[in-house]
Amino acid sequence: MTQPIKSLNLVIASSLLLTTNACQNPQQNSSKITTYEIVPVPVTQLEKVNQTPRTTWTFKPVPMSRIDPQFLAKRRPTVETPPPQTPVPVETTPEPSSATTETLPPATSVQVEPPPEPTVGTAEEDPTDSTRIMVETVLPTPTEVEQTLTELNAETTIEGIKFNLSDNILFEFDKYHVRAAAKPTLEKVNQVLTHFKDAQILIHGHTDSKGTDEYNIELSQKRAAAVKYYFVNNFQAEPTRIQTKGLGKSQPIAPNTNPNGSDNPQGREKNRRVEFTIQTETRTVEIAPNSDPFGEAVKKATSAATLTQAAKTPQQWLQVAKQWQEAIAFMEAVPQNNANYVMAQVKVIEYQNNLKYAQKNAGLI
Repeated sequence: MTQPIKSLNLVIASSLLLTTNACQNPQQNSSKITTYEIVPVPVTQLEKVNQTPRTTWTFKPVPMSRIDPQFLAKRRPTVETPPPQTPVPVETTPEPSSATTETLPPATSVQVEPPPEPTVGTAEEDPTDSTRIMVETVLPTPTEVEQTLTELNAETTIEGIKFNLSDNILFEFDKYHVRAAAKPTLEKVNQVLTHFKDAQILIHGHTDSKGTDEYNIELSQKRAAAVKYYFVNNFQAEPTRIQTKGLGKSQPIAPNTNPNGSDNPQGREKNRRVEFTIQTETRTVEIAPNSDPFGEAVKKATSAATLTQAAKTPQQWLQVAKQWQEAIAFMEAVPQNNANYVMAQVKVIEYQNNLKYAQKNAGLI
């Protein structure tokens, strides 16, 4: 028992010795700590460092025509080639110069509105650009209408009341816009048209023989339409009431040349005109209750035959044509219960041939 006790005491003594040494020298087992002191450096001692310059790179698009086709063949994936289509012409933009580089905006989706449906224009449009000057129309008295018709040299035919206005009153030379100086004359015409408010109006444009047929037809059409829309824009006339047509140089009322072939300025001036026809009830022949339409037709035909023997100028042949027109109208008015009805139908065909002959000599056909 003595030996184990001695061993236990020796172990306890060794442990106490180690514990005492550790408490006496604690700093020998810990790591050393180094202390640094930061001292500020004066500004004057700082070394100046130059900044590295920044390089700006500009990328310029390269046209496809400058790229090696072999490089494109290597980079481009194999895609099935669509069938050829009809090439559509595309407007090309010139390449930008090397001095300037254009920055392209990012691609954005733009919503495109469908184009508007085409508008259908009327067969006749207003060729003028005149300002609408509304003028109040004063209703004329029958006496004033008769006086105005006399001033206009109007005549009553089976087609209606006709009169002409010279082109130098309405238009400038070779133009179709109505002159401001024509306003007083057109105001008088408007009073006549207002008086015959239930009648249709025909406005025909005419020219002289100078110029080509195509040019004269176009000019006469524009002039007739310009006069129509003068009444529409300024006197509130109904457009459907007025019909227009350009006849060019096809219906002269005076010779454009003298018998020797020289120019006839006075005749050409008369032919350059705008003709009005007011289709009143007088465009049909008036037959008295006890009158004989067949006899009246024979009288008109006799008068036409007499004028035919002396007719030389287009204007004279035009008067012959009017007589044949009236003779035809009377023949067509012969009733079926009349004894001369069959003969009247034969005479209508005969008179129509005479009418065509007179119209041809008048230059109408």
